[in-house]
Amino acid sequence: MTAPALPKLKTYAYADIRPVAAMTKTFLVLYGIAILACMVATLLQWELLTQAVITPEDAEANDGLMRLTTYLRIGTYILVGISVMVWTYRAHVNARSHGVFGLTSEPGIYAFSYLIPFANFVLPFQGMKELWAHCFAVTGARKSGTPALLGCWWAAWLLSLILGVYVNKVLKAKDIPGLIYGTQIILVFLACSLAAGILLWVIVSRISAHQAERQAQGGVTRTEGVAANN
Repeated sequence: MTAPALPKLKTYAYADIRPVAAMTKTFLVLYGIAILACMVATLLQWELLTQAVITPEDAEANDGLMRLTTYLRIGTYILVGISVMVWTYRAHVNARSHGVFGLTSEPGIYAFSYLIPFANFVLPFQGMKELWAHCFAVTGARKSGTPALLGCWWAAWLLSLILGVYVNKVLKAKDIPGLIYGTQIILVFLACSLAAGILLWVIVSRISAHQAERQAQGGVTRTEGVAANN
């Protein structure tokens, strides 16, 4: 008879999260600036649409400004997305290295959950909620329900996703009232995106600072038994 396979030991080693957190927060600031630029361009477009006469030159200039600010927003959004995934992975590994047990999924799953269709409506929030609760519980903080900070961040994020899809539809309008309505929806979408970015900046700051403080107090490397492949 073949002896049962011995479990492998998976090691979760702590790594300083502060450089990744600094990068993520920097990109979030750039993203916020890009959103503000988009909001200014959108307000100018709204003002242009309310004028009695719109010259081709004014329309072309406004379209160019809208395209430029949109490209800046999308570019910084991509940078934020990549850095948030890296930060999420590192934060979950660090939480496990400090002796946190009972987290639902592996760090890699939570990190890439932002890219998985439909799952990205649930898993990123679940991962952040678990990370927040267990990270702060490690230092003796009392567990509670979903913090208002996380709830507001996720609500703003989901609303921005939904409005982002809706914006593409309303912008197909050909008449001035329809374009004005689309401009208003864009402003709401940008406001939700900005709010989500600001709240995420605070969340990243607090969790990162907490992990660094925990490590300075003497964090330990954790190993976890994992069944070996046959």
